[in-house]
Amino acid sequence: MNPVPNPDFRAGLAALIGRTNAGKSTLINALVDAKVAIVSPKPQTTRHAVQGVVHRPEGQIVFVDTPGFFKTTRSHLVDRLHGRARAALAGIDVVIHVADPSRAMGEEDAMVLEVLAPITIPKILCLTKLDIPDLKFREPWLELAADYHATIELSALTGRNVDTLVDAVLPLMPPGPALYEAGDQTNAHRDFRVTEIIREKIYLLTGDEVPYRTAVQLDHIRERNEKQAGDFLHVKAIVLVAEDRYKGMLIGAGGRKIKEIGIAARPDVETLLGQKIYLELAVRVDARLPD
Repeated sequence: MNPVPNPDFRAGLAALIGRTNAGKSTLINALVDAKVAIVSPKPQTTRHAVQGVVHRPEGQIVFVDTPGFFKTTRSHLVDRLHGRARAALAGIDVVIHVADPSRAMGEEDAMVLEVLAPITIPKILCLTKLDIPDLKFREPWLELAADYHATIELSALTGRNVDTLVDAVLPLMPPGPALYEAGDQTNAHRDFRVTEIIREKIYLLTGDEVPYRTAVQLDHIRERNEKQAGDFLHVKAIVLVAEDRYKGMLIGAGGRKIKEIGIAARPDVETLLGQKIYLELAVRVDARLPD
């Protein structure tokens, strides 16, 4: 016999929107309690609207991470990422404006406020980085609180008040059945998550010398052949760069840099796959990468 649906159950989508590096990806990982979005200091690390699912007995919230708004020289890639952030607001039930009160308000914040101004669905102002002792620019944000359904200050790093955000969002979700099966954490496919982990480590370990248009493609994940010892999965990925000079930077002298990237990525990929892996990385030039 099928269980009787709970008429009080709520389920819907809540989009996280904000300037680049405001803490959206760190927050969605804290909400889901799993690494579903990659995090790095490089602007616009997030390129896709990754979803993270929070399950509660009384409802389900699908949080949507979006690319951050970034004021820079105009390019096709930046325009496309801003377009994805705006498109992610379609069909959303609640908007969560993630703001960083440790930084002064700037043009990027103004871009976000402009996008949010005409929106009539509930908006929540979420001030991150509550773990920082002296948030110098907290007050200007609190002065905007009247424009939002609620204002919540939290630390995604320590988990402080993260559940408070969930408690504030859940009653704003529409009544209805769950959008994801119990236990699902994200809409992101396993293979996509593997390539994102590798891209994260590239950004963390190369700084500004390798442009963020660098991409990663998965070649395969498969059992190692019988001649190879150990119960390992063989994971092979291709790192794509736009120019030959970046290929040399990523490989490094004697292959040291690409080895360092592989060592950093392996634990996270093993956690995701639930098995020990042998990670093989190759670097190729692809001039078709977007500007």
